[in-house]
Amino acid sequence: MLKIISGSILLSITLFVTPAQADELGDAAQTLCEKVKSCAIAQMEGQNIPEETRQMMQPMLDNMCTQVRGKVGEVPTGHPLYKPAVACMESMNSLSCENMQDAGAMTTPECEEYEELAREAGE
Repeated sequence: MLKIISGSILLSITLFVTPAQADELGDAAQTLCEKVKSCAIAQMEGQNIPEETRQMMQPMLDNMCTQVRGKVGEVPTGHPLYKPAVACMESMNSLSCENMQDAGAMTTPECEEYEELAREAGE
């Protein structure tokens, strides 16, 4: 079975804040989403997954990025969690595909800080 990170991590960052415009966060989310997709595709290529199954998975991966882009577009740049969310996504993007597949290795100091700030803010 494939082990890839889901859009839930990306969505959890974007759901903690209220509507407005985004730029850095949108770019970071898109970059991370594309990396997640490329890691998933690379993992599929390393396995004997039928082409039909790959074709079925592609829309799910594409839809994940579309959903994230939609949510990130609503995040206000002035929100106190905006910069920590950007830092978290950028730090996750620096992880290897192997680390992204290991839930224990996916936590970064930036994401831990973001999660702590979000909890303190009650969001």
